[in-house]
Amino acid sequence: KKQHITMTTTEDVNIVDYMRRYPEQFSEYVKILDRTSISPFLNAYGAYTAFAPTNDAIKSYLLEIGKNSTDELDTTTLKNLCKLHIIQDTISTPAFVDGKLYAPTMYGQFLVTTVNTSGVTIVNRRAAITKPNVLTGNGYVHVIDKVLIPATLTVAKMVEQNSRYSIFTQALKATGYYDSLNIVNNPDTTRRWRSLLAESDSILNVNGIASYAALNAKYNN
Repeated sequence: KKQHITMTTTEDVNIVDYMRRYPEQFSEYVKILDRTSISPFLNAYGAYTAFAPTNDAIKSYLLEIGKNSTDELDTTTLKNLCKLHIIQDTISTPAFVDGKLYAPTMYGQFLVTTVNTSGVTIVNRRAAITKPNVLTGNGYVHVIDKVLIPATLTVAKMVEQNSRYSIFTQALKATGYYDSLNIVNNPDTTRRWRSLLAESDSILNVNGIASYAALNAKYNN
């Protein structure tokens, strides 16, 4: 008489298999995961948190970048995009803070979360979590309504490209801080992530500083 033996410790499906169950929501994202060969990795046993954009979110993203299909994007771009949506740790929303999450994404950048006045969690000031904390066999899925976009500019470049901060940019360059704020993926992880409080030209003007020369004359000792 054949005996029935339970071969697994849980009947829960893993992250990718969960999304395969709901093609009306995640078929486009699963298609990207399959094409980039991330599916086997994300579906293996381990500890992961996946921010999963819906089909509508991906369609909106394609419209935003002027594409008709994800087939028009190269594999490297899609792989980096997927990595930005995955954290190698299990993080549920009660562990979220008003700021960056404690673990970086597989892409190497941290995600920033906040809660709006309606109680909805917003990721990277862009995507709302429409269904949080879906627990699977190998981690959490947080369903989001927008595709997350990797940051491409350093802090220094962001300030420099904004004409409102021309005096401040000159000061950064004169003091050498521009170089230290213009490093991507600094091997010294304690110096990789910085926050900069930048003063605009208009604020400096209110305080009688109309040029970098005036700033230098007032504060350079």
